[in-house]
Amino acid sequence: MSALELHDVVVEYEGRGGRVRAVAGASIAVPAGRIVGLVGESGCGKSTLARAAVGLVPATAGTISFEGRTVTPLKRRTRPAELVRLQLVFQNPYSSLNPRRTVGSQVGDGVRGVARKARVQTLFELVGLPAAAASRYPHEFSGGQRQRVAIARALAADPSVIVLDEPLASLDASAQAQFANLLTSLARELGVGLLLISHDLAIVRHVADDVSVMYLGRIVEVAETQPLWTNPAHPYSEALIAAVPRPDGEGVLPESLPGEVPDPASPPSGCRFHPRCPYAFEPCPREEPLLLPLAGNRAAACWLQEPGATPVQLSRPGVVS
Repeated sequence: MSALELHDVVVEYEGRGGRVRAVAGASIAVPAGRIVGLVGESGCGKSTLARAAVGLVPATAGTISFEGRTVTPLKRRTRPAELVRLQLVFQNPYSSLNPRRTVGSQVGDGVRGVARKARVQTLFELVGLPAAAASRYPHEFSGGQRQRVAIARALAADPSVIVLDEPLASLDASAQAQFANLLTSLARELGVGLLLISHDLAIVRHVADDVSVMYLGRIVEVAETQPLWTNPAHPYSEALIAAVPRPDGEGVLPESLPGEVPDPASPPSGCRFHPRCPYAFEPCPREEPLLLPLAGNRAAACWLQEPGATPVQLSRPGVVS
C-alpha cells in the first residue's frame, strides 16, 4: 500500500454558470521514498488535486487516504495528529511565510521536543542553508532560498509524504537545478514520498521515478519516467514531450500543442483531448476511454492502446483511420 492514495477523486466548485468539475475522477498513488510527478498544462486541475490530497479543499467524490487513514477536509480546529506527517509546499513560498517572524521560528513551529533550536539548525543545513540563516526574515532571502525554508518547515513535522505544488515555477534555471537535486536527495536519504506537481516535463524527467499525466481533470497516462519519455502511450503525453526545448544545436523550435485547454465547465464529449489530437478517429468524439493497464506496469486512457498490450508507438503528425 502506498503512503498516499487518491482514488477516483472528484472536486467541484460553484461557478457563475453552475458547478465546475475541476478534477473529474483522478487516481494517483505516492509510495514512501519515491518521487511521483504530476504534469499537465495550466488549468488541467493539478493544483486542485494537490490541495484535495492534503485536505485543503474537500473532495466531492472519491477517496483520499494517508497511511491507511482517511484524509478529511481541514476546518478551524487543529489538524488531526495522524495527518501531520502529510505536508504541502506551496508554489509561492513568500506568501506562505509570515514576514513578521524569523524563518527559524516558523520552522520551529513544527518541531516537537526540547531540543528545538538544534533541530531547526539541522533542518536548515539539510536543505542547504547555513544554520545562522534561522535568525533572518523571509524578505532577506532569494526565491530559491525561501523555497528551501519552506521545505525545512515541511520536514520539521517528520513527514512521510510531501506534496509540492509547482515549487520550481518562480525559480531561475540555476535555482531549479539545485532545488531538483535537493528533492532527489530528500527522497533517497530520508525515504520521504514526494508528489511533485509541475507543468515543466523536463524538470520532472530529471527527478521523478514515476509520472502521471493529467488533462482536463483526468489522469490520461501513468508510467515510470523513462518509458514514458521514450515511448509515450497517450497523444497528450507525446505533445508535452514534443514541446520541451532540446539543446541539439539544430536550431529547431519545439512543437507547440495546438489549441487551448477547454473550459472544465463544458468539457468535450468522448475523449476530452480529441479536439486537439492529431490521431483522433471514430470512437474518440463519442466514447470516453478509461485509464486501463498496459504492459510494463503502465496505464493509459486512449483508444489507440489495447489493454494489457505493449504501448503502440506514436508518430506525430498522423491520423489513425
